[in-house]
Amino acid sequence: MTEARYAPGDGASPRVAFVVYNDVHRDARVMRIAKAAVDAGAKVRVFAFGGPRVSRYPAGITEHEDGFEIERVAIRSIGHVLVDAGRTARLVIGRGAPAAVAPAGAPAVAVATAIVPAEGAAAALPATPRGIKGWTVKQWRRADRTVRQFSFWRRARAAVRSWAPDLVHAHDANTLPVATRVAGRLGIPFVYDSHELWTRRNVSADRPIAKRLEGPMERRGARRAAGVITVSPSIAEWLQERYRLRELPTLVRNIPPLGDRSIERSDGRLRELAGLDDDTRVVAYCGGITFNRGIERVIEAMPHLPDDTHFVLLGEGSEVYVDGLRRLVARTGDGDRVHFVGAVPPAEVSAALADADVSVALTQPTVLSYEYSLPNKLFESVHAGVPVLTSATKDASEVVRRYDLGGVVDPHASPEALAGAIEAVIGAASRHRAAARAAAAELSWQQEASRLIDLHRRLLESDASRRGSIGV
Repeated sequence: MTEARYAPGDGASPRVAFVVYNDVHRDARVMRIAKAAVDAGAKVRVFAFGGPRVSRYPAGITEHEDGFEIERVAIRSIGHVLVDAGRTARLVIGRGAPAAVAPAGAPAVAVATAIVPAEGAAAALPATPRGIKGWTVKQWRRADRTVRQFSFWRRARAAVRSWAPDLVHAHDANTLPVATRVAGRLGIPFVYDSHELWTRRNVSADRPIAKRLEGPMERRGARRAAGVITVSPSIAEWLQERYRLRELPTLVRNIPPLGDRSIERSDGRLRELAGLDDDTRVVAYCGGITFNRGIERVIEAMPHLPDDTHFVLLGEGSEVYVDGLRRLVARTGDGDRVHFVGAVPPAEVSAALADADVSVALTQPTVLSYEYSLPNKLFESVHAGVPVLTSATKDASEVVRRYDLGGVVDPHASPEALAGAIEAVIGAASRHRAAARAAAAELSWQQEASRLIDLHRRLLESDASRRGSIGV
């Protein structure tokens, strides 16, 4: 995947531990970085969580097909108590237990019990009831998130320390307490990888304790880290200025790898998945189906687009949220032109998108992290050779304009204006497709991975030199 390597020739393979607070099964960035480290000659283990009620995957160590290990630590949860009580009450009064809806491709596990998934987990929370019941559920969820987080920190620390790595790579600020403690105990360097602007991300504002803890936790971890990595130029600049870092964080963007051959339009699967013929025009969305991604805006724009234009959503979302989108579609009267087709494996997203006429990446800048984001879907669309329409957010619009990949639209544009922007991109599709294919060679994971491995190698060499100088 990358020509950069940790050690030339027959040099010893370093042990690199990656720590992430999810079950890692669909975390494309973590998987991609772990594979890059393996390809560069490292022994790699990803530390995540697993086990009943918190994940679809069991706790334990498994070998991934890309050559690294995944160790999922079992974490404590109190959320199941509330779920079990609710199920019992429903049975007593004769309403029955609520049905569980598993994401596409999920193994058969007790998804219904995961009412309080940890941050980053695939499952989504159901709607919160109102009144006293709602307040109770909310407090229970908050307590459960706290129990899970502290349980993960304690057990992941023990697991990582036992594996005795040479370098720890912490994915997002909620793993910094693991990395800082292990690195301190073992006397090794650690890297902080900020997937987003953590303290300005899209989460509930009603988190008084967490909001007070997250800033100091990230500041302390980022300043102690031997190296910092992030996903966009603006986030890198913000982190350096905010935390007075000695160096500008290394930019490692979420870009797919360049394949052995160019993806062709005939590789696309959207029409097949949605049951559409070749005469239709397809507006595509790929990624998590959730709020502040501009999905509602596209649905509201559909009545202003020609009848042969269809909106196809490739990805997963919570049953509650998708039901809300379906109700919006029904109100617009375009139910036969909006299609929810599920997800495909991360490595297959670009190929699946290839028969779209335009891909939308309309992140709404409701928080600073979104304003500074570089969405995966932007680069996945580039590799698919599909024109892109993106919101006028700082870094995403700069990439689209620099490479002439499509169009940029005001995130608050009216439905009519958004429809016009979609039409304009489709009208110039041939030019934008050619530009995307030319840009893909430069916008590739191979380029990003080279910077990542260079940083890791520099830190490992510096640590080895330090140890040698003090006779360790």
